[in-house]
Amino acid sequence: MSGFFSDTVGIEFVSLGFLHIIVICIVILGVFLIYFYREKIRNLKFERKLAMGLAIFALIWEFAHYFWQIGNGIWTMEDSLPIGLCAFTLYVAIFAMYFKKFSLFEIGYFWTWGAIASILFPDILYSVDRFRFYQYMIGHSFFFFLFAYMIFVYKWYPTFKSFIRSCITLTLIVIILLITSHATGSNLMYMLNADETPFSMFEGNGYLFYITGVILMSLAIMFIWYIPFYFYNKRNQKKIEKK
Repeated sequence: MSGFFSDTVGIEFVSLGFLHIIVICIVILGVFLIYFYREKIRNLKFERKLAMGLAIFALIWEFAHYFWQIGNGIWTMEDSLPIGLCAFTLYVAIFAMYFKKFSLFEIGYFWTWGAIASILFPDILYSVDRFRFYQYMIGHSFFFFLFAYMIFVYKWYPTFKSFIRSCITLTLIVIILLITSHATGSNLMYMLNADETPFSMFEGNGYLFYITGVILMSLAIMFIWYIPFYFYNKRNQKKIEKK
């Protein structure tokens, strides 16, 4: 392919440049609008159709990435299969939204920090003159929008049990990917090395230190994600006890 859909870099994306700041502001604004209009959205007669439509759009938009890779002849087993925290989180969000399943939401919510990292530290060079820029930014923004929708519109609030379930699920995934990465030599979900991600802070002191640091950091961030809901649930419990 050539031009807009090409995999060649035209205008180069600048991390934390003006365009990047605009993207971050759009994500924040989108979450705020969902919160601000939560009551109106919740009371819409076609609310479920809206939710399902958003989920379907997110799925189609993700598939657009695969078609873009195939069209440019750059599809590879390691880089193109939906094996990674972002992909797992997106698909969990899509199915939770489409089928309105809290059991899926409570697991995927704690993984959304991966999407934040992807927006703050995007690993792309493409800018506004390439399709991949829009596919990446819109796709990762939908992490926030889908989960924000379920939190504010459906009033779904994760509990400590949700945190435990999410940790157990992610641990099982990590074990599978860890074994697969070493068996195939593929760096699935950064199981072998940081590959210029923030996980690079754990490199240089041996592999055991690296993988331990990655796991502990991930669990710590997931727990931080739970803290706002810990205080929210605790406050609600006190209100119930006073009645």
